[in-house]
Amino acid sequence: SGRSKSNIRTKELLEIGFDGVVAACGTHIEFQGEKVFEKLLSKEQITHALAVIKKYHMLAVLEGPQYLYVDEGDFCEDPYVIYLRKELGEDVLPIEGNTDFEINKLSIDLKGANLELALEELQEEFDVIVHSDWLIEILPKGYSKATGIERICKLLDIKQTDTYAFGDSPNDLEMLAYVAHGIAMGNASKETKQVAEFVTTDIMEDGIQVGLKHYGLI
Repeated sequence: SGRSKSNIRTKELLEIGFDGVVAACGTHIEFQGEKVFEKLLSKEQITHALAVIKKYHMLAVLEGPQYLYVDEGDFCEDPYVIYLRKELGEDVLPIEGNTDFEINKLSIDLKGANLELALEELQEEFDVIVHSDWLIEILPKGYSKATGIERICKLLDIKQTDTYAFGDSPNDLEMLAYVAHGIAMGNASKETKQVAEFVTTDIMEDGIQVGLKHYGLI
């Protein structure tokens, strides 16, 4: 998942049959309740990212294994931030006034900032995924959902030929290209569908179930 561990209710996942989770675009991995891998941004990297965010008057959600950090007042009535507060409660902390961050990645609302200028200042130190002309995602260099899948496959001795993945957005491209069977949701972006081996139905039309049946997994 692109979501950080703090934004995934692991207990609920385990109750429906998952053995673990590859979270935060490959930077946090858990298996059978144990953390087996973690990649955090350094203090220097976070300082740099926050300086660029402040310079261009952008807004950010800092995503970590335990907490999400966001200045809720900056987002006003943004439905996603309201959802975060409702679902995560005290696991949502403010950015302002904090210095001791533990995060894997960031999501940034450009708020009309010049994308090219922002990328110039970020791309040397981070991998930047452009979701749209207003939303970007910042990751440690060299990490993705694909690297997370590769890591857990090595740990569990799973062959790459036995890997499947569902995706619908730009942060899924490397993953869908890496696994043996990449499945794009019916509501996925055009670029995502082009990378996939199979395009299933829309997420609201039982797309995951349709995909699993297509491959004979259920």
